[in-house]
Amino acid sequence: MIGSICIIVRRPKGEERSTLGIRTAWAAQAGAFETKMLFIEDGVYNLLNNPGYNTELLQNFIKEDGSVYTISTYLQERGLSAEQLLEGIQVIPEEEVPGLIMNCDVCTAF
Repeated sequence: MIGSICIIVRRPKGEERSTLGIRTAWAAQAGAFETKMLFIEDGVYNLLNNPGYNTELLQNFIKEDGSVYTISTYLQERGLSAEQLLEGIQVIPEEEVPGLIMNCDVCTAF
């Protein structure tokens, strides 16, 4: 039985696939799955504290005990810092990603 899921978002804010990934994570969590989100590549732009639908979804996801991660390397490559991100985002080193994914029953990417 599936009890946990990891959603990887790699597309930037403004692209339908990033919104679909965030909405899928929200639906999974609302369905009582342990849900983790990992934002990589240009997906990190979804994590900035800017107004919009994706931001609202992420804030609500975090308030409902959803786990949101990004990798420090992707932030640095884009000239971003952890201080610019929404509250509750966990910035991790790339070495922790395999363990994060391996601890979930299912992993999908958007």
